[in-house]
Amino acid sequence: MRRVFFMIRKEFRQIFRDPPMVAIIFLVPVVQMLILSFAITTEIKHVKLAVADLDNSAVTRGITRAFANTDRFDMNIVTDDPAAIKESMRSWDAQVGIVVLPGFGRDMTRGLAPQIDIVMDGVDGNAASVAMGYAAGILQDYGRENSFPAPRIAVQEPGSADAARIAGSAVFPVTMQERMWYNPDLDSKNYMVPGIVVVLLTILPMMLSGMSLVKEKEIGTLEQLQVTPLGRRELLMGKLTPFLILSFVELAIVTTVAVLAFGITMNGSYADLALSALLYLATTIGLGIFISTITGTQQQAMFVAWFFMMFMILMSGFFIPIENMPPVLQKITHLNPMRYFVAVVRDLFQKGTPLSMLWKDLLPMTLFGVAIFSFGVLKFRKRLS
Repeated sequence: MRRVFFMIRKEFRQIFRDPPMVAIIFLVPVVQMLILSFAITTEIKHVKLAVADLDNSAVTRGITRAFANTDRFDMNIVTDDPAAIKESMRSWDAQVGIVVLPGFGRDMTRGLAPQIDIVMDGVDGNAASVAMGYAAGILQDYGRENSFPAPRIAVQEPGSADAARIAGSAVFPVTMQERMWYNPDLDSKNYMVPGIVVVLLTILPMMLSGMSLVKEKEIGTLEQLQVTPLGRRELLMGKLTPFLILSFVELAIVTTVAVLAFGITMNGSYADLALSALLYLATTIGLGIFISTITGTQQQAMFVAWFFMMFMILMSGFFIPIENMPPVLQKITHLNPMRYFVAVVRDLFQKGTPLSMLWKDLLPMTLFGVAIFSFGVLKFRKRLS
């Protein structure tokens, strides 16, 4: 163990002797966390809105103000001509149009739940569905605050408007009772920031372990280490232990930034987070070792690592919900260890779920980690032989 200790000390000295490497380890993750947490969001804000108010009553003016007083919508056009909505969508001046028919305010005050037409620009289907949910919520809140019945909402596709309404509507009553658990404010940061923690814990260990071993091979010091009294097992322990320690330091840094800078609540146990991270690091460090055995230069190692990272990130459910992927791709995601770690970390942060209830994700993640790490180590030792 004494020889392993000296090897570890030598690795730390080599790392801290390189200022760019120190910046990559300690500074870059913080910058990435701060930038990505603001840039990556599932929220839709400042949707361009056009309102065709054919009633012009106190009720409809109140509804218009309700839409104008939120950052979800930008009131671009208020008109009494429904045809203007179609033209505004063609010119990209509006993404959502609301048509209020004559007599709407009178029927609302009588408790008749009149119909209101909403036209959605379906070019961006995801934004349209989210904006529809926002609009329904605003109408529901307005009716509740003013003791009116919730209006019926008719959703139409643009392009078929007549003087009063847009044909082909599918009418359904809106009756919502909202109870938001775990994320009552619907703040997307509570969902995205834990995923960014996983992304950073994937990139750094894989890049460091892969490129460091390739660098030793590229400059010829790996062959020099082979003629020392160090055994192959001791050599690997001495090379990989610093990366494991630095990965936990990075985890502590980005978690601290998530909690302090973004106000993310850690509802679970930090010990559970550390244990699950240890199991996941077997995968990322193992991939780094494997990359070092199939590449000859640091540039090659970087490109191969980038290939693995892109696949893991895009197929993990971090950006795109796995349920929204085609069935074939959903099955492929089961081969991605990051898929399981993203689910574990989000559950720990948001729900405080104990690890005993996360075994469906922890078990395959651990099996992948052990298999990948063992394969990488065996291939590396074979190369040393």
